[in-house]
Amino acid sequence: MNQILCLLLALSASTCNSKNLRVNAPASNEILDLTFNIGVASPVVQGSFTTSTTQYVAAVAQHTSTGSSKSDGWESVVDNNVNEYRTIAAAASAEGAQIIVYPEWGLFGNDGAVKTRETIEPFCEVITDQAASDSSTTVGKLATLASKYKVVVVANVCEKVETNSAVYLYNTEIALSETGELLAKYHKEHPWYTDTFDTPPTTEIVTFTTSFGVRFGLFICYDIVHSTPIKDLLAEGVTQFPYSVSFPVQILEKAGFQAWSKQTKATLLASNLGRSGSGIFQKGDVIAAVGRTGAKFAIGPVVVDGWI
Repeated sequence: MNQILCLLLALSASTCNSKNLRVNAPASNEILDLTFNIGVASPVVQGSFTTSTTQYVAAVAQHTSTGSSKSDGWESVVDNNVNEYRTIAAAASAEGAQIIVYPEWGLFGNDGAVKTRETIEPFCEVITDQAASDSSTTVGKLATLASKYKVVVVANVCEKVETNSAVYLYNTEIALSETGELLAKYHKEHPWYTDTFDTPPTTEIVTFTTSFGVRFGLFICYDIVHSTPIKDLLAEGVTQFPYSVSFPVQILEKAGFQAWSKQTKATLLASNLGRSGSGIFQKGDVIAAVGRTGAKFAIGPVVVDGWI
């Protein structure tokens, strides 16, 4: 897979090989170093195998974050983008979606709030097990959305963790049940902006199981090119992955995401920020995809078989 991606993604790189994939990241004018080291061509899987199958309907949002925290205020930015999330959820739910995934950084506006610690911190909040019941918080607003449209929501937020000696800001993925309960949260292990977001002290292996009987595992964006936590999730038999991502190269939509799902024999529910392309990819097949067409989401059925 690395050799294929190298040819596809080396848009202006000076070097290109299967161990070091370098492409320009247009959104930030930085060099993206893609090294696919998941090491799971033949994963050792734990768990039970069954011949039964489960099917669910997934939707992935194609969302461009709007608003400026500098001119509009961070609360207005969050509210306006959550309103857009509601519009997408309403339409996807009406088409039968049981789970919907939103992109990385989808609630933080379009003025680069993620680039500095000072500008992202107002968006960050303490996330406890009770956070989903507080409608004044970002998590609470998303929980209200989930319960209103009876759909599992996976979304990207920022968590603030305060100790006696320090304040930590984590790029965080949350999963909320269709009744608005907090099912899981995961702190991104490999932040893109390392001066903005902190790295968790240990690898977090986070999964959740829905009411429709499917177990999902969490990782975020740049994590996909690292071995952890993906190899650990695959080793546990997890094959279904909601994936919030902010990647500005559209070709990765059907090339990288599709190739990754083929290599891992897994399902990737990829929601990409902006117009770079989102989709549902299963074992190398494209179940549904949306790019620069104006559509707000892609939706499709996913069949789960084998490991439970």
